[in-house]
Amino acid sequence: MNDTGGPNAPAPAPAPIPYLDARTLRRAALWAGLLFLPATLLGLVLALSSEAGGVCVMRGTCREIPGWLYATTLAVAGGAWLRALTVPDGAPPTRARWAALWTLIGAEMIFICLVMGYFLP
Repeated sequence: MNDTGGPNAPAPAPAPIPYLDARTLRRAALWAGLLFLPATLLGLVLALSSEAGGVCVMRGTCREIPGWLYATTLAVAGGAWLRALTVPDGAPPTRARWAALWTLIGAEMIFICLVMGYFLP
């Protein structure tokens, strides 16, 4: 048979779903945002369970980390979270939306490191 559609012809490729990439980005951003609090609490428990963390709490020898660092990382994470969550369904997400997701994850990691760094020397 020829390539025009006989019984041995390959099946046509399915049409891409236009909103699938947007849904994937929104789902990833939602989970990254929702898991931020448990990850922070886990980092806090891990820092406090170390010997240096216990000494820090018992003797009051914790590090001084400026509060504006915490506020800045939370503001960046919040803005990036909103940017990544508000992807419209009609078009595929832009590179800026994907960059917002990675900015969110990076800001959350920095915040967790700051929390853990407060208790560790």
